[in-house]
Amino acid sequence: MLKRRTIGTTSPARLRRWLVAGNLALALTLSAAAWLSLRNAREGDESAAQLTAENLAASMSGEVAAELRLIDNALATMAERYAKTAHAADRTRVLAQMLDEQRELLRHVSALRVADATGEVLVHGEAPSATPIRLGDRSYFDRARARDATVVSEPLRCRVTGEWCIVAARRLINADGQFDGIVLTELTSAHFAQLFSGMELGRSGAMAMRTNDSFLLVARHSVSEPGSVKGLGEAIVSDALRVNLKRNPDRGWYVTPTALDRVERITAYRRVPGYAFTMYAGLSTGEYLGAWYRQCAELAGLVALMVGLIGGVSVQLYRGQKREHDGRLAADRTAREQALMLENDLIGMARLRDRVVLWDNRALGRILGYAPGELRGQSMRELYLDEATFDHIGRVGYAALRAGGRFRTQVQMRRKDGTPLWIDLSGSLVSEDESLWMLVDIDALKQSEEKAYGMAFRDALTGLPNRRLFEEKLVDAQAAALRADRGLAVCYLDLDGFKPVNDRHGHEAGDEVLRQVAERLQQTLRANDIVARLGGDEFAIVLPASGDAAGARAVLQRCLAEIERPIAIGDGHRVTISASIGVVLALGTCDTATVMRGADEAMYAAKRAGKGRLHFGVAAGPAGGPPRGASASAPAPAARALWVA
Repeated sequence: MLKRRTIGTTSPARLRRWLVAGNLALALTLSAAAWLSLRNAREGDESAAQLTAENLAASMSGEVAAELRLIDNALATMAERYAKTAHAADRTRVLAQMLDEQRELLRHVSALRVADATGEVLVHGEAPSATPIRLGDRSYFDRARARDATVVSEPLRCRVTGEWCIVAARRLINADGQFDGIVLTELTSAHFAQLFSGMELGRSGAMAMRTNDSFLLVARHSVSEPGSVKGLGEAIVSDALRVNLKRNPDRGWYVTPTALDRVERITAYRRVPGYAFTMYAGLSTGEYLGAWYRQCAELAGLVALMVGLIGGVSVQLYRGQKREHDGRLAADRTAREQALMLENDLIGMARLRDRVVLWDNRALGRILGYAPGELRGQSMRELYLDEATFDHIGRVGYAALRAGGRFRTQVQMRRKDGTPLWIDLSGSLVSEDESLWMLVDIDALKQSEEKAYGMAFRDALTGLPNRRLFEEKLVDAQAAALRADRGLAVCYLDLDGFKPVNDRHGHEAGDEVLRQVAERLQQTLRANDIVARLGGDEFAIVLPASGDAAGARAVLQRCLAEIERPIAIGDGHRVTISASIGVVLALGTCDTATVMRGADEAMYAAKRAGKGRLHFGVAAGPAGGPPRGASASAPAPAARALWVA
């Protein structure tokens, strides 16, 4: 009451000075809040771009490493078989046979060739060249001859096609211990650029692959210049790249104009594990900050509008200073409304006009991380994660309120520091242009639900789907295969030699083996394949695109090769295990339980046959006849039954 009498008896001139000072202070406060909000938003956008670029670089680094490891394994296999060929007369035949076999497995390489001890390329399964092709002067030829390992060249032009490529080569030592030449593969820059083009780089992004020490460009894909070969084989790089690689050669990020096209990008890099290459993924800063520039304009307009509105209110307040009775009633109403909101300390409450906060209670500030009164005068847009959610609530929620009802939903909103949280949101109309909203923090409940979901459907040790989720995915995969009129391969995989690892090194070592096997399977399988851990040392795999034995065999042989690589289990120890895999080719409308039982039986058949191998079974189609690929002499199965080869 004392405050109202003071305002009522204040002279107009004095009130005018107070209003002007208050409006200036409020304008400065809003401007400062807008600047802080924009600064935080920019930092958030840059952080998101950095994280996206790092994920792109890491993903492609792993994919390139997997391709090179596959080539390394193939060349090592050929060199080993060649060394075991005792008779010189059989070596040419063995070479030709191995080249034909590996060409089927290494479809991503542009060429698979053999050069003799002088470096002259031998023709096996290819059209003969008009002139002999000699590689003896290539640096990788000498390095391959000197090392019993696969060597990978720097970018160079192929002498057959003229294309830019890298060469992976391995020496051939005959049974007499003499050097007979090298076997080599070529991976073109165009192949890598095609891989890069499948990544989400935006409208002006780019991805490149360079050598580690000399920064020579192996391959590059720019969304704005697809197919460009600019800079291949050259070391045209920015100073920022050199500085950051010197600081941390394995991984990092920086912001600078790209040397080749002068487009400023947020660039992340990641070394290809095991090889002398580094992947670079760059996202245009202009594209990533486009939304921020629009937000600047919107927020500036909003601040100007709010200052204008508050100025208008101040003018009206000045003009109505003599209307003490109305002012007293308004003050009483305001006091009651504020008391109503402030009495509650658990449920956030806000009164809105045109989706701008007029009042809020202490609980709302506590939930969202704002100081008391800081939200007043701000648009509710600041509390939503994105424009789409804000528009949806405005459209659906206010339609329900105008229809005379109440509106309630659960939605993710944003704290002042930018972190998201789940809110139970409900509202009702107070007058034609004002509404009252209540906000309850249910973030802990939502996180508990998500954790419960993960525990129910994911294996805690490996993060793979568990048996329950695998069975659901298998049903979905069968339905998709039936719609596409194709089969799919269902596999049970059981580790061989796992129990001795547990017995000798302990359960922690066993857990590490399971984690690494799961990681290798995920890296080896394709994006649409399914892998799960069913329990113990047993895994399950679904290959949706492999309706025949040949396709499934190629993928699963790669899985076996990855599993059989030595596994580091800590304290300098390494162990080697294998696996037995049972496979059924499910065709038509095979029963899910029958398919899984058949895969399990096929896996045990593989173990009985000697372990470390594949054993195939096939689920019959709906017509009841023998499945595609079955032996003609095999007994015909009943419809929807399991037939084992």
